[in-house]
Amino acid sequence: MYSGKSLFLFTLPLALLAAAVEPSFRDTTLPTGIITTSGKVKKYGSPSIVDLDRDGYPDLLFCHHDSTFTELYFNNRDGSFSKAPWGIFHDSHGFSAFPISPWHKAMRFTLSVGGNFGMNPANPLMFQVDPYNRSITEVTNNAGITERGGRGRMAVFLDLSQGAHPFWPDVIFTNAHALQGIHQFAYENVGNQRFAVRHLKGGFEWTRNQLATVTDIDNDGVMEVLSYYDLHVWKITAPFHMVDVSNSVLPPGLETEGVAAIAEIDFDNDGDFDLYLARDRVGAWMPQGDYHDILLENRGGKYYDVSVRAGIPRGTKSRGVTAADFNNDGFVDLHVSQYTGSDIMLINNGDGTFRRMDHLTTHAASTRGDHAVAVDYDMDGRVDLVMSEGDHDKVNIGGTFKIFQNNMPTNSNSNYIHVRVGNPWNRSCTPLNAVVTVKSGNLSMTRRVGSPGTSVSHSYVETLHFGLGSRTMVDAIYVKYTNGYVVMRNNVRHGQTVVMGLL
Repeated sequence: MYSGKSLFLFTLPLALLAAAVEPSFRDTTLPTGIITTSGKVKKYGSPSIVDLDRDGYPDLLFCHHDSTFTELYFNNRDGSFSKAPWGIFHDSHGFSAFPISPWHKAMRFTLSVGGNFGMNPANPLMFQVDPYNRSITEVTNNAGITERGGRGRMAVFLDLSQGAHPFWPDVIFTNAHALQGIHQFAYENVGNQRFAVRHLKGGFEWTRNQLATVTDIDNDGVMEVLSYYDLHVWKITAPFHMVDVSNSVLPPGLETEGVAAIAEIDFDNDGDFDLYLARDRVGAWMPQGDYHDILLENRGGKYYDVSVRAGIPRGTKSRGVTAADFNNDGFVDLHVSQYTGSDIMLINNGDGTFRRMDHLTTHAASTRGDHAVAVDYDMDGRVDLVMSEGDHDKVNIGGTFKIFQNNMPTNSNSNYIHVRVGNPWNRSCTPLNAVVTVKSGNLSMTRRVGSPGTSVSHSYVETLHFGLGSRTMVDAIYVKYTNGYVVMRNNVRHGQTVVMGLL
């Protein structure tokens, strides 16, 4: 016999399910202007989504590994894109974009390139986009990032200087293991749009993990670095000094190998960030066997494996993951890219569990799934998907980039609000890695400015989407920057983009 309180708690998720609408997706690749005539080409953990021209609409960076030129598509703000007259033909891997400083409107992005299996180490490339005429200029030499070369994989922008200059982001460039010397290297942003090479003390320079992203385990504004394919957690304890804290924050016995992509997600709306690990046997060097996806819940700065309790599927071949509220009910969902067949959509039930939806997006037998990024590209309040198809190395199972538009019905249960994060009023830092909290009635949701899921390329999404369900008013919006500065706004009606801070 249930008490009244217990019965309410038991039936609440069923009520949420009854009221919620379901996402559905339509392939709009060709109508949006994406060119696919290059045919079957390789992919490498792309795309990267960032508003490069700073007009409030997301643009697209596409990498085709070593098959053909990289591509940039600018958003036309009418549901379509225009291809820019720019491209690099290289052994291209990860894109990563970052704001130059609070005083600059222009954005920069890096491209990490290969080093011929370590025999010809290559320095990363850096480009700047003029927000007024969309011109792209290479600034690699002027930025000073030619001092180190490697087998480039990706870049991670964050404050490595521990508050010495939060308005100038530093950077880690990750690489496959070097034939000699250190594997990973970093640069300090020393001002005047220039970088100076720095040693990373504490062991990170020697990690053989090729990929990395960031989170903030303890909500102190100092980002931790997650390196993978074999997951390790690194804490910044002094300027350019990183300590491996994996044993103290990860669950004992956790299967850490085979992590192909990571999404930071506050799936339980408790205000701290959990992690979804998309896993597969991504290389021949890895042991044979099953690599099941893992959901790690953050409880007070330590992770707990809640995969079974949350209903995370087993027996998957996951190559990418991205997090967003695809049905606008106020709880973050997950799209998990599969190497073959149907991708998996995990819809958040709002009670700590997920329900699985298949065949919303699928891959033909002639290609493979790579990664996808959730973004509302047409700003209609429904989160879409920009998807990469193709194998890393095999052209015969290569593919193209695709756009899937979310066509779920819009009704009184699918309200939303967008929050575009600018610089703080005192220009003391950039929006990079800022945390946004939206409160509406009994609903409290948290998102981070940055990437909604990372494989090899990083996205920089500064306009964050929040589903509201049937709620029509937002009580409060808080933006907390990494230096602790807070801006807020009260009593905002749904269905609009709210700008917080200075653009």
